[in-house]
Amino acid sequence: MPTERFSRILVVEDSKADLELLCDILQGEGFQVIGCESAAEGLKRIRERSFGAAIVDLRLPDLSGTQLLERIRSCDDQVRVIIYAGAGSYASIKEALNLGAFAYVEKLGDRSELLQHVHRACRERVDCYALALERAVEERTEELARSNHELENFAFTVAHDLRSPLLTISGFSQILQEEHAGQLNAEANEYLSQIIGGVERMDRMIEDLLDYSRAGRDEQPLEQVDVRSVVTQTIANLEASITAQQATVEVGEMPEVLGDPTQLVQLFQNLIDNAVKFHRDVPPVVRVTAADQGAHWEFSVEDNGIGIAKSDFDRLFHIFERLKGREYPGTGIGLAICKKIVDRHGGRIWPASIPGRGTTFFFTLPKLTPPTRP
Repeated sequence: MPTERFSRILVVEDSKADLELLCDILQGEGFQVIGCESAAEGLKRIRERSFGAAIVDLRLPDLSGTQLLERIRSCDDQVRVIIYAGAGSYASIKEALNLGAFAYVEKLGDRSELLQHVHRACRERVDCYALALERAVEERTEELARSNHELENFAFTVAHDLRSPLLTISGFSQILQEEHAGQLNAEANEYLSQIIGGVERMDRMIEDLLDYSRAGRDEQPLEQVDVRSVVTQTIANLEASITAQQATVEVGEMPEVLGDPTQLVQLFQNLIDNAVKFHRDVPPVVRVTAADQGAHWEFSVEDNGIGIAKSDFDRLFHIFERLKGREYPGTGIGLAICKKIVDRHGGRIWPASIPGRGTTFFFTLPKLTPPTRP
């Protein structure tokens, strides 16, 4: 931990008695202390590990305290170096401070002054480390945001560019099938059917990829949204598949939230569509509910379908990840889109499932206003 590293103190003192006394005092204050009797040994220790502060005798046999100060700062310019002198002149004090000494303390003075400087030096070292770490995290976050934005733009552009040649392949294949089917043998017609089917699957994948690239964009500000209206529109959009599977969709009381209405329709549509699609040999039953969790609303989309193994949970929200075979339609992007939408709204999404009995997807959305504190 940084606080442990920076509570480590280096003491360089050629007087063995003074060195032992200083080490005992500092250890009594809770510091980890490494004592050295020469500048060479002190520099070796500096190169090996991090220190919060170094207490350096002004007069050493191999280097002066100010020379050692310069060497220490060249190895690690964040170490706070305290010059510890028998008696200081104005010139020596000025030289030490000009070279970057953290403090200049006379040995004959009150040792509490030395301890105050040591405590302050270690606190500053930790604060500087924390600030540097915070800046590094901010820079990394900005870099990731830029990278994600560039990746989304790339996916958007590539998906658009792919559709043109794909439509050309599809168009000419259908012309061949419709106008020249009689001139082709059964094998050639089968090849054409395979081509057209492959093009249709690729087109669906490109469309889903476009949806995925749009899902992370903050193009519209979040607004007041009636989730009841969102779910009603979603069910209307899925009416054909719900009817075909003889599914029942039960909807509980729905609140108003802060959100993007278009993306929320897409979120509920993906989850309800999956609940209907991945059914067993009984008619699908889907329940959509909402629960007030204080700081946010928690929604659930529950089904009585085939379920998901717990070992597959980590893969659910990966793009192009398909856990089921081709007997179930889809491109493996729907849940990745759901996660992106929920992330954009500042919520989280997670599953619960029992294989063979059904799956529930939970997700959270922000309230219109934060809860008031009692």
